[in-house]
Amino acid sequence: MANVKVAIRVRPLNARESVGGGRLAVQVEDKLVRIKNTKLDGRHDGPGESREKVLEFGFDYCYWSVAPEEPHYASQEEVTSPET
Repeated sequence: MANVKVAIRVRPLNARESVGGGRLAVQVEDKLVRIKNTKLDGRHDGPGESREKVLEFGFDYCYWSVAPEEPHYASQEEVTSPET
């Protein structure tokens, strides 16, 4: 049986998303990705509220390619040759 490894790469907002007021809702920390439901910002949990404000997912590889000036930025070269 083959092993499957899963990677995620977070990209910057594109022009359409930026002009439309989009916000980055993803954070990467080591092999953990947190996704914030920005639609719930400013809302208080009401009775029966089942939507999560922050979801967390684990991956074998997580790459942050949002801004090159950030210390944990992953270039194309880093992404195409992951550690084994």
